[in-house]
Amino acid sequence: IVALAFLITFTSVLADDLTGAKKFVCAPAQVNICYEDGSCISAMPWDVNVPQFLEIDLKQKSIATTEASGENRVTPVQSISEEDDAVFLQGVENGRAFSFVISKSSGFMSVAVAREFLTVTGFGACTPTK
Repeated sequence: IVALAFLITFTSVLADDLTGAKKFVCAPAQVNICYEDGSCISAMPWDVNVPQFLEIDLKQKSIATTEASGENRVTPVQSISEEDDAVFLQGVENGRAFSFVISKSSGFMSVAVAREFLTVTGFGACTPTK
């Protein structure tokens, strides 16, 4: 419970207004993995190879790891749309379909990734960069 309270507080501190931003950094805070048999587990992002920070660039249509991570991972985004208070990112890579929903006013992020027999969902927060 203490870890959950810290996570909620940490996420709230990181979230920011993204209105008008075309680049931002997001920090995944919680990940849930569900299998075909209906079983699900919760995990910390770093325990399941989810980068600690993601750089999202709407102009370049990409999601990447930060330079400091040393991972050099880049994922192309096939679809970006904005509606009301949200930015929607979608794509497919390596047999996985992904979808991000990011609130422009709060910076909060919800993510879903699906592949055959497995889904991963997550939550986090974003802040604009230059």
